[in-house]
Amino acid sequence: MTAPLIPVSARTLIEGSFDASGQAQLSAVYDVGLALGLPEQTVRLALRRMQAAGELTQVGRGRAGRIELTPRARARTRRENALVEFAFAQDAGEARWDGAWRLYAFSVPERSRAERDSLRAALTWLGAAPVVAGMYVSPHELGEELAGVVAPTTIERWLVRGTTVDLAIPGASTPQQIAETLWPAETTLAAYAPLATVLATLPAGSLDEVSSTARALQLAEGLDRALAVDPLLPGELRPAGWEPRRLREAFAAEWAALEHTWGALPVFS
Repeated sequence: MTAPLIPVSARTLIEGSFDASGQAQLSAVYDVGLALGLPEQTVRLALRRMQAAGELTQVGRGRAGRIELTPRARARTRRENALVEFAFAQDAGEARWDGAWRLYAFSVPERSRAERDSLRAALTWLGAAPVVAGMYVSPHELGEELAGVVAPTTIERWLVRGTTVDLAIPGASTPQQIAETLWPAETTLAAYAPLATVLATLPAGSLDEVSSTARALQLAEGLDRALAVDPLLPGELRPAGWEPRRLREAFAAEWAALEHTWGALPVFS
């Protein structure tokens, strides 16, 4: 395989190597890493860090060993995969917008800074945008997702929630104007540039299983970078012919082709 189109970190390699049961053979991890230009020592260091952080356990040594996700890491993986599934479901028209805006507000004293920070981080990760200090807005209902990443006591003590179909912010009143003001299209489009690069550069010749997995990790890396920025607004709030949707469709088509050849790929399985 040629040099990676976008760098894939050792952590991404490891996280993308687990199968549906949460296991991965180290020989396969190292082989795919080499195909991506990652030396085995670099991968070993990442494995040690992730094990020290309680994200995985290792059974056996060297290439004959295997790694397993811990329950905490499996829960995080499920949340991340749910975000990917939602993106494609929305593209397919299976999660249409009801026209309502969801408001999330909190005022947390300094002594509870950790709880305040957890609310901010969770709302930002879920694509909500701040409108004033301590208040965020989203076109999506985020209650279930928040409950998965924020302590229930924090939500019960501090979070105020509301819904409105009549939202206006300074300089914007229509839903499309509000969307462009709070979630500028330019920022989201830029986040998809790495994925567009990978999709536009097809590998030469046929791929073996290792090279196909490496290609899948390149695709996954591009999509991950995009989704880390994309608030996944409903299609009604974006222009017609929205480029990120086209790129996700192209991603899905190539992914399906790889799976047709090699079966279920570890990444996103």
